[in-house]
Amino acid sequence: MKLVKKLFIILIILIIISSAVFAETIAREITVYFRSIIIYVDGNEVVTDTEPFIYNNRVYVPIKFVNQALKGEVSWDNENSKVKIKSYQDFRECNYFDGEIFVYGLVTALDKKEKMITIEQHFDNNSMEIKPFLKIRDDVVIILQRNDKKINLDINDLKVGEDIGAVLDKDGSIRGIIISK
Repeated sequence: MKLVKKLFIILIILIIISSAVFAETIAREITVYFRSIIIYVDGNEVVTDTEPFIYNNRVYVPIKFVNQALKGEVSWDNENSKVKIKSYQDFRECNYFDGEIFVYGLVTALDKKEKMITIEQHFDNNSMEIKPFLKIRDDVVIILQRNDKKINLDINDLKVGEDIGAVLDKDGSIRGIIISK
């Protein structure tokens, strides 16, 4: 009985020691310094919900807010402990089950003020014919893709004569445009 009790106590001590060692690899305490750090992106102040700080002579700022100010995307993959950063804002793929369609064609007319675009549609075996006059949504995401690089454009960057691919929502308005050159 005494032997079992001693083994049990030794086992408890080993568990406590190993958990302390395990905890050491997961968390550590650091000293950081706060002072009124203001973040600017392209001349515009970025407001965050977390105060930037200094640690080991480096300034740490919340990447999510900085990248959003640059029109990019940041996501956290908790399962794999990864921060994923895109330097551009993307749009989700066309969801045919949601009534969306993908079209591509040549821009033949563009009214930037009214956010209307006219395309000469290119057809393949999967194409549906659409009306050539399309409304561009206020929240449209426009991407210029060249090789493996992508950047966001503004509606003012669209030009007549460009070939585009566009995702139309169930109402027939453009929610995403991709230009490949």
